[in-house]
Amino acid sequence: MDNPTTIPNTHRFFVDPVWLRSDEILIDDPSLLHQWTRVLRLTAGDRVLLLDGLGMAAVVQLTAIDRRQARGYVLARCHAGGELAVAIDLYLALIRPERFEWALQKAVELGIRRIIPVVFARSLPGDRIDKHRLVRWQRIATEAAEQAGRGRLPEVSAPQPFSTAVVAGSSADLALMLDEQAEHHLRDIVTSPTSLRRIAIISGPEGGIDPRERRAAIDHGFVAVSLGPRILRAETAPLTALAMLQYALHL
Repeated sequence: MDNPTTIPNTHRFFVDPVWLRSDEILIDDPSLLHQWTRVLRLTAGDRVLLLDGLGMAAVVQLTAIDRRQARGYVLARCHAGGELAVAIDLYLALIRPERFEWALQKAVELGIRRIIPVVFARSLPGDRIDKHRLVRWQRIATEAAEQAGRGRLPEVSAPQPFSTAVVAGSSADLALMLDEQAEHHLRDIVTSPTSLRRIAIISGPEGGIDPRERRAAIDHGFVAVSLGPRILRAETAPLTALAMLQYALHL
């Protein structure tokens, strides 16, 4: 069998890793079954690629399916692939909801490992971030990861204040702060493949990063970098940085 992770249009779904422990599969998740039966119209005999979110995949042939449950058996197991060689965490400012969700989706497509929403001093006041919003964000990330052919499920964390985020991000091998006022361009900091294992990126809100926050980030070891002479939107800047890093690091 060809490696199913490289076959175009393979139906890919992240599932609970527990479901893949046995070669006989039973799926009873209502939302997943709705997608399979109502949207994709899958029937007995169809094959799907189920991902455990941890880097492994299983090719499953369905033997029975209805609105309540689906049964099948594992034809093959393989490494899922589709991941960057470097883990990148994005500390993304809470911005307008529709723009934040767009940036979240595209960052996942570009290979981000984890997205941490951050409340900056200049973050716009918005709706209360409750568990329903977090569930929605994780669903957006899951669907984007499936579409992009990723093998690991990116994590969307609960929002953090800037003071917490800057401490957490400082433990990365390389910590970057996107700042239009920075003297150094990103390309001057990362010029060739290295032994980096984890990168943290802090990206600010529409109103920019407060000077006190900028100083705090630098004090914690973050390197302030520019992305060029143009002023990018809050949702555009982190995606530009991700693309530049992938090019520079041959990811």
